[in-house]
Amino acid sequence: MVQALDVIDVRIWDPQGNAATGEFEQIVTLHRKSKATLGQLPFAAFRQAGEQGHLLMGFVNGKLEGYVLYSTPRHHTLKLVHVCVAVGARGTGLAGAMVEAAIRHNPGRSTITAHCRSDYGLDGFWRSLDMTPEAERAGRAKAGSTLIVWTRRIGPRDLLEEALYGSARPLAVLDSNVLIDLYSSEAIDRHDRHESSGLSEDWIVDLLELTYSPEAYVDLKAFADAGERTRMQRRLGSLVALRRVDGMKALVEQLISKMPSAMVLKDRSLSSDAIHLADAILAGADFFVTRDNNLIEATSEWIAREYDLEVLRPVALIQQMMPEAALSRFRSDLLESVGLAWSTVSTVSAALEQAFLDHRSQEKGAFFKKELQAVLASPNSARLSVLTDKRGRQLALLGTRVQGELLTVPILRVARGTLGSTIAFQLVRYLRDIALSLGAAAVSVVEDRLDPVVANALRADGFVGHPMVVTVARHPPEGLKRLASAIDVAAYERQNWPQILLDSGLPLWVVPIQPTYARGLLGFNDTLISARDKPALGLSREFAYFSSPKIKAWDVPARVLWYVTKDTNAKEPTAVRALVAHSRVTDSVVMEVGAAMSQYRSFGTLREREIRDRSRDGRVRVLRFEDTQLLDEPIARRNLGPIFDRFAIKTPIQSARMVPSHLFDVVVRDQPGFEGR
Repeated sequence: MVQALDVIDVRIWDPQGNAATGEFEQIVTLHRKSKATLGQLPFAAFRQAGEQGHLLMGFVNGKLEGYVLYSTPRHHTLKLVHVCVAVGARGTGLAGAMVEAAIRHNPGRSTITAHCRSDYGLDGFWRSLDMTPEAERAGRAKAGSTLIVWTRRIGPRDLLEEALYGSARPLAVLDSNVLIDLYSSEAIDRHDRHESSGLSEDWIVDLLELTYSPEAYVDLKAFADAGERTRMQRRLGSLVALRRVDGMKALVEQLISKMPSAMVLKDRSLSSDAIHLADAILAGADFFVTRDNNLIEATSEWIAREYDLEVLRPVALIQQMMPEAALSRFRSDLLESVGLAWSTVSTVSAALEQAFLDHRSQEKGAFFKKELQAVLASPNSARLSVLTDKRGRQLALLGTRVQGELLTVPILRVARGTLGSTIAFQLVRYLRDIALSLGAAAVSVVEDRLDPVVANALRADGFVGHPMVVTVARHPPEGLKRLASAIDVAAYERQNWPQILLDSGLPLWVVPIQPTYARGLLGFNDTLISARDKPALGLSREFAYFSSPKIKAWDVPARVLWYVTKDTNAKEPTAVRALVAHSRVTDSVVMEVGAAMSQYRSFGTLREREIRDRSRDGRVRVLRFEDTQLLDEPIARRNLGPIFDRFAIKTPIQSARMVPSHLFDVVVRDQPGFEGR
């Protein structure tokens, strides 16, 4: 019978010691009694390990009750071959003491591992040693078996860990449900996985250090599909895991005690979640990212205040990391790369209902379905449309109704995740376009379950009140006073698109652009260029243009007239060479090429090589522009001559050139659709 206060002692077996023979026999006896889970091992292997100093004996109250036999197969690894404790001494902490002794005797090792058959039922034992199941492989048993590779990081941090812990960027720990979203194959049906996929975007990876608790391997081990388990375990290697440290178990108990007891009793997974949280807190993490709403609710009142850790969903983190300026809170490249298209909805399917049901507010499916059917019940004045990509993913749902000069929007929802958030900041422009095409003078959004991202986008675009309303018009109102500054002009035009304020004095540049880039960047097409297959082009808002840094600095905001240069593949009589569009420039900055590509390449169409071709001494100028409008009738070079002569502009236009601001007014007034603007 083990005493209440046990004295534990761990020693290295000395083959030359006076008691060596008796000790060895006791070790062998312990092995025989536990051979069912330890497996066969020749006596010679015991003696060889002893001669190398790799055989440890564990004593409880002076009696030899266990042993550890280990090897050092590689320069950084300590492999536990046997960890054996007599039945009567289990629960004393002997196993942990022996393993810690082995670690102390091998200070240069960085990883401790053990291989154990999954059918032995020893997961709890290995977890008590703070080891996690990082991999698996086939065993050698005739009946078939699986060996689980249990590991733990030990010793000094390696270079990758030092980079992770020493980074100045916020540290975000990903929950297992997010990791599965990111690393499981498309064959696994993961509801809402697209919300997590935004965390793999280059722009957010550059702003955060992403990592995970070693407890994630325990969660993955419970995944039924062996192939998927292996896939995810391997892909986790792309991230650096947190190091488990002392104090984790005590902290887990604290965290569970702070959660509502009723929730802990009802949702047993919260106890496991607490291990993830403890690892994150002890690592000094800033965020814990999960799609577990119960965990968010159970910690919402206290964890940020007491432990300085924010527990939130992926989309909330993505929105938090986005730049504050509304005009940069979207990703044009996401929309322009997935082939979006609108289609009319005639019946409400279960898939449509599930895709846009507002789980955040616990909306009832029956109520949502009634709202959709109310739109469908008025086919003469109302329309329900869904935005999908080429893979059939449903990304936005829009219900509109025309009542006189008012376009009412009873349904305005976006899919959860990064792409949904991106669409939200561009749908508001699409609403204006619909209203103007239907002859409406105002848009009223009466959707009563607006996502906060959508609501913010509406406010940024000038919608006010409740319901949120904005007036729309193609031309500025008569008698509008001249605005005081270029910034005021830009702000007005942005909130009142597609209105243009003429005679505003905004700086103006003419920028030459090759036809292939005009097609991709501006949406320009003519008979010489195949039609651009971008059904949702109307959603595009902002882009970036890369040019030589030698061009002098721009005063922004400014306007740009885009001049499409000769199409080198076309015959001279049919070469493009025409003024085709105008935009408003919001920023002009010279940057290192690497930084420019990292921050802005997704907003443009150039490849890395093409961007570098435009650089000088490793630097390139980046122009950010928005609200591009194609001219109703492009102005060919032969017709531009007299206009340029009037403003003493020399031709040809071979590089970006600043020109008198009134040239813009002349170009716009000469358009067939100007209508006295």
